[in-house]
Amino acid sequence: MPIRSLLVFVFLFCYSALFLSIAKSQQQYDIAFHFEYDSILISSSQTFSNKLTIVNYTDRTVELTARSNDTKALQGLIKLPPLIQLKAHETKMFPLKYMTDRRTISNAIQKFSVGLNSEDTTLIIQPPQVFYTKLDVQAALLIQSELSEYFIDQSTGQTQFLVRALNTGLIPLTFQLQFGNLPSELEINGETLPITLAAGGQSLLTFTARMRTKKIATDVELTMIAVEAGGKQLASSRVRIMTVGSVKRFGSAMNLQNQPYNNMIALRYLNMGQDISVYQLQGYGNLALSKESSLSYRMNVDYFRSQRALNMYDSYLNYQTEKWGLKAGNIYENLDQYVNGRGLRANYKFDKSRSINVYAVQNNYFLWNQMSSFSPGGGVLGLKYAFTSEKNQESSLAYLHSKDNYRNVRSHLLSGKGYKDWTEKQNLTWEAGTSVEQLDAGGHKFGLAAGVNYNGIFNEVQVSSINYYSSPYYVGLRRGLLQSDSRVVIPLEEAKNISIRMSFMDNQPKYQVGDRNYLFNNSNRIEIYELGYRTALGRLNVDLRPYWMKQRADYHSWLGLGNAAVAWKSSSLRTVADLNFFTQSHRFSLQTDYGYTYKNTAEKPIAPFHSLRVSGNYDNALFGFNAFVQINPYYLSDLLATYANSNYRVYSLGPNTHFEAFGHNLQVQLATMYSYYSFSRSNNLSINGNARWRMKDNWSLTADIFYTFIKGKLLFITDPINPPQPQPLDRYSFNNRQIRIGIEKNFGHRGHYKGYRLQLTCFDDKNNNGIRDSEEPSVESVLIRIGKDAAITDEKGRVKFVDMEAGSFSIQAENNQGWISQGPSTIVLTKNQSMDIPLIKTKSAKGKMHLITNKYLESKPDLSGIRITANDRQGKKYNTLTNEAGEYVFYLPIGFYKLTVETEGMPFVIENSNCEAEVKAEGLTELPSLRYSDQRRKVGVKRF
Repeated sequence: MPIRSLLVFVFLFCYSALFLSIAKSQQQYDIAFHFEYDSILISSSQTFSNKLTIVNYTDRTVELTARSNDTKALQGLIKLPPLIQLKAHETKMFPLKYMTDRRTISNAIQKFSVGLNSEDTTLIIQPPQVFYTKLDVQAALLIQSELSEYFIDQSTGQTQFLVRALNTGLIPLTFQLQFGNLPSELEINGETLPITLAAGGQSLLTFTARMRTKKIATDVELTMIAVEAGGKQLASSRVRIMTVGSVKRFGSAMNLQNQPYNNMIALRYLNMGQDISVYQLQGYGNLALSKESSLSYRMNVDYFRSQRALNMYDSYLNYQTEKWGLKAGNIYENLDQYVNGRGLRANYKFDKSRSINVYAVQNNYFLWNQMSSFSPGGGVLGLKYAFTSEKNQESSLAYLHSKDNYRNVRSHLLSGKGYKDWTEKQNLTWEAGTSVEQLDAGGHKFGLAAGVNYNGIFNEVQVSSINYYSSPYYVGLRRGLLQSDSRVVIPLEEAKNISIRMSFMDNQPKYQVGDRNYLFNNSNRIEIYELGYRTALGRLNVDLRPYWMKQRADYHSWLGLGNAAVAWKSSSLRTVADLNFFTQSHRFSLQTDYGYTYKNTAEKPIAPFHSLRVSGNYDNALFGFNAFVQINPYYLSDLLATYANSNYRVYSLGPNTHFEAFGHNLQVQLATMYSYYSFSRSNNLSINGNARWRMKDNWSLTADIFYTFIKGKLLFITDPINPPQPQPLDRYSFNNRQIRIGIEKNFGHRGHYKGYRLQLTCFDDKNNNGIRDSEEPSVESVLIRIGKDAAITDEKGRVKFVDMEAGSFSIQAENNQGWISQGPSTIVLTKNQSMDIPLIKTKSAKGKMHLITNKYLESKPDLSGIRITANDRQGKKYNTLTNEAGEYVFYLPIGFYKLTVETEGMPFVIENSNCEAEVKAEGLTELPSLRYSDQRRKVGVKRF
């Protein structure tokens, strides 16, 4: 027999044997059944189907019922009938159809199982059959900071910022938040534990940004990246952390202002373990092509060696001339919606104050991506007209048309904002917007928003109020929000003040039926009423702020779409005590928040209970230490992380060091942090470090290390309605390490046009003559603002603004130690200039009216609103008004004054007008009582 014929015979024999074997195995059951597909690829908001075939091998009619074996197999759009009848030797096929939504899908790979039962116990029925679905997981995680910009506190060297994470997908997501471009001089502390968000879940994460040394001031645009355990990037966003130093490159971005050159390019090698090694090419800078044009750029390219894949992200080219400009690449802007992705922005300048911008942006973080395939995320088309005032305050009107392919939503948004100086010491900012949101499946909702902010100073009393409202279906960033936060700060003598604050926030967003975000219809409300007192004991600043906090939150079940929800409420009495101590070499801060919660309807834990939050850090020239402790929940959302009968405890602590050696050529930063979370029994150890070796010709070698070890139990948010899982999952542990080495080159000059330099020197004008005399010292740590740019005076009282354009600028001095500026508030810059700014230290001086009794008057006079003038020996005048009790307060420089009251045409006279008083540097100043004589009724006595 030929070999070819032999092979055909063997194949047919094997196939026949296999067929007979399958037929025999099926016939060993009286009732056999199977699915058409054993695995199905599915996508969000799409239907999927399968087919179940059932065969009756018996000679009689049978009745069957189906069971789902704790799966979703019987909950589809097209389901099995409650009772299945099969005649003798009959075969029936039943179609099954499901919707890919949160009621059906809760895992990336989900099991569907069907079993059959019969009341006839003699029947032999095949065991349950199974098919699986594999979800095409899209970018379902959203992260964003509460504010787009945060400002480093001058005294503590740190600021706290909040990041909100939303899981808009169908399955739980576990991720860890990382900061991709963290510079070595900035340290971020906060939620380093991997977080699990249920489908539809959200969480508010708290982070603290801290500068490791006061020598460096830089503006950092942080890239926040959410990364899952396997290293896959789930989401990204941006937040700007701003600091101030004694030198500010006018209009500069990121960390260019302290570099001798304004361009940098680097080649790095990154190893992350797990067969992930990456070559990185990075660069940023600005090239002044001529006096009227410049080209700024940023580049980030990653090449994954094992995967042979290339990613390009966070990159752009921005060409600007005197009249127009074009930016191509990654666009990041806040126009009451985040414009975040890749695209184009074109701008045209009508003049120095008016401009128009056009946006066309696709919702995709990557300019080039060979690692993953993403579904088209939609995009944004926008138009913005802006007007900038002389004080660099922007007013604008913007229109955005957005398309979100994930949510299947289209929206139109028209919004605007403005600024107005009401008086010299009062200003208003306002904003408003209107929107319409349309579902692709049909249905639309209108929305509107409005807000007004006020800032004012009355006799050194500072008043500020922030107020905002948006309707539930408004498509801006603050959807369904009612917020009011007002504060009054009343200065006392020296560096003391008292404050009053009232804060109300009610968040009730709503989403249309069919929108994937409809599960976010969870509302929350926080009310705070606070009193504060601040004082300074030398270099130690002390803040005491007792307050009453009331919270309310409505939470729907994570596991279903029912309308039932729990309404949790809590009320607490709390006190904040902050200590801050800083010198040139040492910096210490301690923030404590202790509370007594006397009402908690969630009963986790049962009220009343005590709670505590403590955050502290210490730094000197060589090392530092950070710590955070929280005992018992603070926000109601904290309760979603706890299992029944579990305690809520968080402990984080760790040392850090930073030093320079070899003539400042070697710079080293190293920090470690240990965290323990009792509610998940998790331990987290992280180590991160950076080293830089500066070489000749502005070359540098760099090395970075990041290591995290986590051990504990998987953390799932407890469903607020359904009872929690009886037992947490098994313990787990994993680690993540990253090692990066690189070489950098700084290069490039500012070009032919460098702009002008303005140097300001602040001094203590002791004799109040506006001229710096030889014995008058400089003033340190005063914040000087010119528009949106700021710098802080060094130990010699100097700040320097460089690369400024010609024009008129407003100069503002800010300080909480009682300094006020007596010098010019505006300057016309046409060349390099240096200027002295005289500052005067003020003291509070109190006095009152003394009413001279008059037996012929039946009613007391009105003592409020009387204008009193304090005249110094140089002829300068300071005014204040009396209150209802006739009391008045001045904030005056140290010196001698003459008190006068203008009484011409008034129904009273001041018997001791022109009395003199002295305001001293030490102690309290009590001004002489002014003798008030009421002249409303004059009685003459005539003798006959």
